[in-house]
Amino acid sequence: MSAERPKSNRILPRWRAVLILAIIFVGFVIVLTRDTDLQWWQDHTLRDQGRMRYMQDRPLPADRGVIYAGNGTALAVNVPAVTIWTDPRIFNRYQKDWDKVAAALNLSPQALAERVQSGGSGFAYILRQGEPQMGNALNALHVPGIYVQATSRTYYPLGAVTTPLLGLVHLDHHGAAGLERGYDQWLAGHSGTEKVLVDGQGEVLRVLGARHAPVPGHDLHLTINPQIQYWAYMTLLAAQKHFGATEGSAVVMNVENGQILAMASVPSCNPNSRNGCGNPADYVNNAVHQAFEPGSVMKPFMVAAALKTGSIQPDQSFNVSHCLPVGGFCIRDDVVHHELNVAHILKYSSDIGAAKIALRTPAQAIYDMYRSAGFGKEPDLGFAGATGGVLPQPQNWDKARHATIALGYGVSVTTLQLAEGYAAIANGGYHVAPTLIAGQPVQKQRIMPANIAAHLRHWLEGVCAANGTGILAAIPGYAVAGKTGTANMANGKDGFQKNKTNATFVGFAPGFAPKLVMAVTMRGSTRYWNFGGVESAPVFRVTMRHALQELNISPRWCGGKACASKNKGITATQAEIWAEGGGN
Repeated sequence: MSAERPKSNRILPRWRAVLILAIIFVGFVIVLTRDTDLQWWQDHTLRDQGRMRYMQDRPLPADRGVIYAGNGTALAVNVPAVTIWTDPRIFNRYQKDWDKVAAALNLSPQALAERVQSGGSGFAYILRQGEPQMGNALNALHVPGIYVQATSRTYYPLGAVTTPLLGLVHLDHHGAAGLERGYDQWLAGHSGTEKVLVDGQGEVLRVLGARHAPVPGHDLHLTINPQIQYWAYMTLLAAQKHFGATEGSAVVMNVENGQILAMASVPSCNPNSRNGCGNPADYVNNAVHQAFEPGSVMKPFMVAAALKTGSIQPDQSFNVSHCLPVGGFCIRDDVVHHELNVAHILKYSSDIGAAKIALRTPAQAIYDMYRSAGFGKEPDLGFAGATGGVLPQPQNWDKARHATIALGYGVSVTTLQLAEGYAAIANGGYHVAPTLIAGQPVQKQRIMPANIAAHLRHWLEGVCAANGTGILAAIPGYAVAGKTGTANMANGKDGFQKNKTNATFVGFAPGFAPKLVMAVTMRGSTRYWNFGGVESAPVFRVTMRHALQELNISPRWCGGKACASKNKGITATQAEIWAEGGGN
C-alpha cells in the first residue's frame, strides 16, 4: 500500500491579482475617457460631421427675367425643367436597374454609363434642363443614387425668328449670345439654397427650410414688334434660299424716335430643340456683327455733303457718257447715259456721275457727313462685339479713294447703320440714335438742313419708280423712297469675286411723310441677278407692306382701290432689267 501525496492549496501571487484589476480599471478609464471625449469634447465636431452626411444644402434655382416685345408679347420665357444627377458611390450598387433608368431618360445604357463616369466620385450630371416628364418617370422607378431637381429653362416662342437677336442661354442660366449675353447681369437671377435631411441613400427625408431664398432676374422690355419681326425674317429667309446667299440681315426702324421694330438675320436656328443651335454661325446677329462694302446706298450721303458745302446745286447736270479715269482705272456705268442731273444720278445709280460729284466735294465734308449719320461708330445696343465698320480718315484718301468711297467701296458698314443713316433723310435731317429697350429717351441731332433732306426724299422716290433701280420695292398705294446698292465681295487678294455680291436695299415709306425705314442686306449670293434691286428690294416690299398694315398706316386711295403705279404697262421682266441695269 502506497502512501498518498498530501494535497496543497496553491496561492497565486498577489501581484497578478493587482495586475488584472489594474487592467480592468485602465480599460474602464479608457472607455470612460473615450465616452467623455465623444460625449463632451467632440460633440460639436461629430454633430457637424453627421450634418454633413445627413443634412445638406441644396441649390434653389432662380428664374431669369422674361424678355418682352413692344406690345407685351413674351419673346423669352421660363418653363419648368429638371436637372438629373447621380451619386456614383450609391448608384453603382444598382447597375441592375440602369436599363430602366436609361429608358426613362431616352438614353442608351452606354450613354448613361458614360455620363455616370464623367463626373467626380460623389457627383455626376446625367441630364440638364430636361423635360419634366422625364423626372416623373425617373422618380417612379425609385432607384437609389439618382436624383431629380426641379429647375427651369428658357423657351423662345418665336423660335428661329428671334434667335440671332435674343441669343441663347447656357445650361448654367447665363446668357451665351445676343441680348441674353449683353443684358445677362440684368436678366440673370441669383440662386438660393435650402437645407434638407437625407438618408444613407441620399433620398430627401425632410426639407428643413430655406437658408437663402432665390432672387429672380429682372424683365427686359424691347421695342420689337413681333409681327414685323416675323415678316422680316420669313422674307429674308426666302430670299436667302432663292439666291443662294450665305447670310443676310434686315432692320426696320421708326424714323422719328429710333425704335427698332425688327432686327432679323439669316441663317438662324431653333433654340428650343436640343442641340438645335450647334453651329455658332446660326446665331450671329449679322445686322450688327457683319460689316460689308455697301455699294451705291452710300451715294445719297455724299450728295448731301456736296449740297451742304455748295459743291453742287440741286438742278445741276453732269456728262456721264464716257468713263471717268481715276487712279489708273476707269469708272463706268452699267447702262450708258449721256447727261444726268442729280436726281437721275441717284435714280439710275450712275457711278460716273456720283464720282464727279464726290471729286468736287471736300473729303472732310464727305467724311463728316458719313460719321454724323452713324457710320464708323459701334452701336450701343447691348451686343457684345458689335462692329462699327470701317471709315478711313479723310487725310488718307487719295483721288481714287475719294471717288470710290462715294460709291460705297473702301468703307464698310452694317445693316443697322444703313437704317440709322437713312432715317435722317426720312425725318427731315435729324440723326436719331437707334434703341432696342423700351422707354429710353430719344436722342436727336441735326446732320443736314431740312431742304437737303427734302430733296433727297423726292429724288429717292424716283429710284422706286419706273426705270429706277428700286422698282421692285414699290408698294401699291404707298409712296416708297429708297436706294439700291450692289458691291462685289472682296477676294482677300486686293481684288473682287466675280459672281458673289453684297446686295443691299434701303428705303422708307410712306415717301411723303415717312414713318418707317428698312435696310436689307444679302451677302455671298451666286444665283440669278444678284443685285440689290432684284435680291433685296423685294424683301423690303413684302416686309414694309405688312409693317404699314400692322401699324395702321393707310395707303392712298384712288376711288375704291389703293393707288397703283401710273406705269401700268410695266412687265416683271422690264422691272428686273431696270433694277439690274443700274443696281451697282
